[in-house]
Formats: sequence, C-alpha cells, structure tokens
Amino acid sequence: MKLKLTPTQNLCVGFLETGFELVQIGDQYFFVKGERRQKVLPKTLDALVSRGALKHTRDGKYELSEEFKEHRREMRSATVESKHTRH
Repeated sequence: MKLKLTPTQNLCVGFLETGFELVQIGDQYFFVKGERRQKVLPKTLDALVSRGALKHTRDGKYELSEEFKEHRREMRSATVESKHTRH
C-alpha cells in the first residue's frame, strides 16, 4: 500500500471517515451526508483504490479498506504518544 496521499485524496478519506456516503449518480460520484453533497472525480477514487485506501465491495460500492483503517489507527496512536512524550 502506498501511504502517501495527495491533499485531495486525504480530503476524500476524511469525508468517508466522518460519515459521508459515496454515491454514484449517472456517471458522477458524490460524497453525501444529509443535505451536503461534494463531487469527486472517478480518477481520484481510482487512485485511492490503487494506493490501497479504498476497496470495491461486492455490491459495487467503495469503502475504506481494513488495511488502511488500521494504518490510520496506528498513525493516530503514534501521534498521541509523541504528544505525551514531549516536554
């Protein structure tokens, strides 16, 4: 898994982590939560899949991969630990 993400890719991951649903309408994709809707390009989704952050489910939806979720948990844990060890 390539862990370096562009700012746009990080934004997309953030949408998914904060409860937005990825919806396809025609040939376009949107992050949707309540009345909020943000367009995302298919090439961005493809890049996230190729980097291992997203995966396709059997029903054709995109979701964060378990491997990527674990990576994010480890990164957050390391950040918290480094804040506690600084004086």
